[in-house]
Amino acid sequence: MSKKIIKIIFLFILNSQAEVWKDGEFLLWSYGKKTFSTTDFCFALRYENEKIGSPNCYEAGDWERDTTAALYAKWLNTNLDTRLKAEDLRPRNHHLLEKIRTLKDKNLLFSTVKDDKVWVLLFDETAAPKEIAVFPANLDSSQITKKIASNWFSSTPQARLSDSEREAKQKEPDKYYAEQPMHDFWIGVGTGWTGTYKTFNSKIKNYRDVKDSTSAWNFVEDSSPLYNVYIGGSMYDFIGFELELRRSSHKAKIDKSDDIYNELSHWNFNRYEFLLSLMFMAAYMPSPQIEIKPHASASVVYSFFTEDIALKSGFKGSESYEERFNFESYYRGVALTFGLRTAFFQNYAIDLRTGFANRGTSMLNQEKIGSSTTDFFIAAGLEYHFRWK
Repeated sequence: MSKKIIKIIFLFILNSQAEVWKDGEFLLWSYGKKTFSTTDFCFALRYENEKIGSPNCYEAGDWERDTTAALYAKWLNTNLDTRLKAEDLRPRNHHLLEKIRTLKDKNLLFSTVKDDKVWVLLFDETAAPKEIAVFPANLDSSQITKKIASNWFSSTPQARLSDSEREAKQKEPDKYYAEQPMHDFWIGVGTGWTGTYKTFNSKIKNYRDVKDSTSAWNFVEDSSPLYNVYIGGSMYDFIGFELELRRSSHKAKIDKSDDIYNELSHWNFNRYEFLLSLMFMAAYMPSPQIEIKPHASASVVYSFFTEDIALKSGFKGSESYEERFNFESYYRGVALTFGLRTAFFQNYAIDLRTGFANRGTSMLNQEKIGSSTTDFFIAAGLEYHFRWK
C-alpha cells in the first residue's frame, strides 16, 4: 500500500471499547509534539457519548516531569510497531507499575509521533496498554479526538466505584466466566431431513408382499422432510436431558405395474417418534454475548406409524385391500445424536444436529414387519432458553 493511501486512513485499533465511567477523568500524556488538546478531547467525549456526563480532561504534567516515566515514553517512541501486542509494551519498572496502579478509574492517554504517524495508547490501573491506535500524522486535533471518542468511549458509562467496590470487582471472575450460565432450560422447534444410508428397491405387491420385511423401508419411502419439537434442560453446562417429538410422512412403495392398485387414490404413512435423550455438552464463550455448545446424546426411541389411505371414487376395496399389511403398534430402539448449539444474548439459539437411529421389535419377534429399521437424520432448530445460576 502506498504512503499516500496510508496517510488518509485510520490505520488500526486493537480492542473496540474501553470501560467508560460517568463523569470520568482523563489524563493526556504526550512525548514530543502534542497532537491533540484537552479541550478537543473533552468536547469529543461529550459529542460522541451524551450519557458520559461531565468528563474532566487534564494535561498529565506529573507524568511528563517524572524521570522514570519519561524514559518509558522514550522507549515506547522507539519500539512502537504494529506487529507488537499490547502485552509487549507493558512497563517493567516497579516505580512505574506503582504509578500506573494509582490511576484507579482514571484514563491515561499516551500520544507520540513516529514515522509520520500518531500513536495513542490507553492505560488504566492495569500494567499493559488497554487500547492502541495509530492515525495519519496529517489529522488535526479534533479529527483524532473524534475517532478516539467514538471507537473507545461510546458505550454506556458506568457509575464510578469507591475503593472498596473496586477491590471487590477485581476479585470477581472474568466476564466470560461470570456470564456463563450454570443451568439451562430450553424449548425448540426444528426441521430437517431423514433418509437411509442405502437404497431399498423393494416394491409392495398385492398390498402386502415384499422380498424382505425386516426393514420398514421396504414398505414405505425412506426419504422425507422431518419436523420436530423438543424441550430440555441441563446442569452446569455439562449434562442434561431432552424430550423430543418428531414427525415425518412416507408414501407406500406400491408396484404400479400391479393392476390391483387401480382402485387406490393414495396410501401414505405418518411416522411419529418420541425420544428421551441423555445429553453431554461443553460450553465455550468466544464473546460475552455468544456461547457455543457442542453436544452429544444417546436416546431411547419409541416410534409408531399412522396410516392415511383412500380409494378412488366409485371403487369398493378388494379383498387384498382389506387384508393389506400393517405395521406393529409401536417400535422401540436407540439413537445417537451429535450437534452444535450457538446461543446469542443468552436466550436465543440455533441448534444443528445429525445422527442415526435403529428401531425394531424384540429379539423374539424378528419375523415381524420392521423388526430392524435404521436411518439417519439432519436437522436445524430455533430455541429459546431460560438460564439461571
